[in-house]
Amino acid sequence: MRKCVVTGVAGFIGSNLAEHLLALGDEVVGIDNFSTGKEKSIER
Repeated sequence: MRKCVVTGVAGFIGSNLAEHLLALGDEVVGIDNFSTGKEKSIER
C-alpha cells in the first residue's frame, strides 16, 4: 500500500485519480482549494 497525495482532488482529473488509487488499495490524502472544483466530486 502506498500513501498518495492528490492535489486538485475536487476537480475531474484529481477525483478520478483518487478513486483509481483507492481501488488499487492505496491510501489517499486529497488537497483542494475549491476555486474551480466541486465538493460533490470528493464524496466518493
